[in-house]
Amino acid sequence: ERIERNLYGLIGPQMSNLIVNRKLALDARARTALADSMRYVEERLARSRSLLHGLTRELDTLQRYQRQILEDLPLGACALGQEGEIILWNQAMEACTGIRGAAAIGYPLSHLPHPWNELLVGFARASDSHVYRTQIQAEGRTRWFNLHKAVITDTSISGVTEAPGMVILVEDLTQMETLEAELAHSDRLASVGRLAAGLAHEIGNPLTGITSIAQNLRYEEEREAIDQSIEDILVQTNRITHIVRSLMNFSRGSEPLRQRTEVGLCRILEEALELVKLTHKEKNLLFILECQAGIRLKGDAQRLSQVFVNLLSNACDASQPGDSIGIEALEEGQQVTIRIRDRGTGIPDSFRERLFEPFATTKPSGKGTGLGLSLARNIVLDHQGTIEIESEVGRGTCVTIRFPGTTSA
Repeated sequence: ERIERNLYGLIGPQMSNLIVNRKLALDARARTALADSMRYVEERLARSRSLLHGLTRELDTLQRYQRQILEDLPLGACALGQEGEIILWNQAMEACTGIRGAAAIGYPLSHLPHPWNELLVGFARASDSHVYRTQIQAEGRTRWFNLHKAVITDTSISGVTEAPGMVILVEDLTQMETLEAELAHSDRLASVGRLAAGLAHEIGNPLTGITSIAQNLRYEEEREAIDQSIEDILVQTNRITHIVRSLMNFSRGSEPLRQRTEVGLCRILEEALELVKLTHKEKNLLFILECQAGIRLKGDAQRLSQVFVNLLSNACDASQPGDSIGIEALEEGQQVTIRIRDRGTGIPDSFRERLFEPFATTKPSGKGTGLGLSLARNIVLDHQGTIEIESEVGRGTCVTIRFPGTTSA
């Protein structure tokens, strides 16, 4: 019965019956039927073969298309085989690393030259699927990257899930970081221009005092009076030095991707506050700074100062004469929290979704570039921090920034 069933599927019911029951005792009619059945089998085989070839061509075309997508991807793409060997190294990866595909394909990641071997091997072994803004020293300069990976799993016929490979994507952020640094520097220079009038007034006062003391000094004869005049001059010159140093620290150009160091938060806030006071003296604002002693951050002091100058300037612009602005900094667990509160006009609901967009501003023309919050957010994120803004029209605004903390011993 099994033989008959198999023949039935191949050559049809007539021939299977003839072969099994009559043992191929064929007459002319049977031979004709056999020939017809054989032609039927051959036609079916030919159609199946043609269909199979068509599917093979489609599969090959699809594979080549998918591979071309990876080759032309604007992100660096690296694929690993089951043994950890490199099986894909696209054009963007060549441009990013300077390593030709012929020198990479077929070799493990550890075979790559420094620093790419440490970067990619470490990421491939890490549990994280995404790493953002990681930096390396390559070609004599600092470069920044986002890294992404996906493990390619495969379920065999037996049902056992295997991990035969991995795809790693490398996104080069260096140019973007450089452009952001240049934009931030331009914003600082614009702030320096706004500070210039207040700075001239602030320096002019002690200079006037020094001039008066120096003129009187010519007529002093008592040693005690002369010493006191000299001391007064030193006090005024120290005041000028402090103002100029604060402005220079804020406005100087910097490497876009400088090495991070531990910095004291309270000093940064104090210097930022001194700069902001220069441009808002006419409002007679009350600034209340409460900074917990000993708070340390790992970061770029100059860029952090820019964040606080921008936020404090916004608070001053939104405030009415005589209003108070509170600045609070404290450690909360493993993080540092900074809050800047004002009692100003608040932010309209219609504008809140655009708060961090470049060039978005509610200030009158000439009063702001619209870059302050956008740059502040980028700098905060670059320091692994977060920034949140709560505001109510007519009640004021509270900006909360959180950073990973590093308390000094």
